[in-house]
Amino acid sequence: MKKEAWFINSSRGEVADTNSLKVGLGSGRLGGAIIDVWENEPDIDHDLMEKAFISTPHIAGYSTDGKANGTAMAVNSLARFFKIPLANWYPLNVPVPDIAEIIIDGKGKSDEEILMQAVFHTYNIEEDDTRLRFSPSDFEKQRGDYPFRREFPAYTVNLKGGTKNVREMLKGIGFKVN
Repeated sequence: MKKEAWFINSSRGEVADTNSLKVGLGSGRLGGAIIDVWENEPDIDHDLMEKAFISTPHIAGYSTDGKANGTAMAVNSLARFFKIPLANWYPLNVPVPDIAEIIIDGKGKSDEEILMQAVFHTYNIEEDDTRLRFSPSDFEKQRGDYPFRREFPAYTVNLKGGTKNVREMLKGIGFKVN
């Protein structure tokens, strides 16, 4: 990797060698790391967790939407295989977010600040990071008791001001934008 590059792993823990990653982080060769998946889960490497900028307990796919989409894919695949007349099934009553409209006054804010405000409204990754660092031995429990979280398409950003570019970026990552 390029010097000072950031390493983000939300796929499989085994795609990275933990020891090499720790050496890269300890030497300053890497700019940082965000780790959601770990070699040897649930027995995660505590030293890597401490060196990572953000550490989470393999929850990238644990949003309500991720679970609903995965369930729909399985049901639809089984329906096709067994020739059950059930096309495009999707779970009913997926809960809506408490505050689905994100109101942002873009006056005086950079595009990055607007994006951060929208994203942080939907999900505070620091809470997952804190829970894991506080109690890494509860890795599986944290996954099993994962709090309700919706993905960006469940939200509408009502942006006052802001550039055309930031509106396109918000739409590009999945938000509805007014």
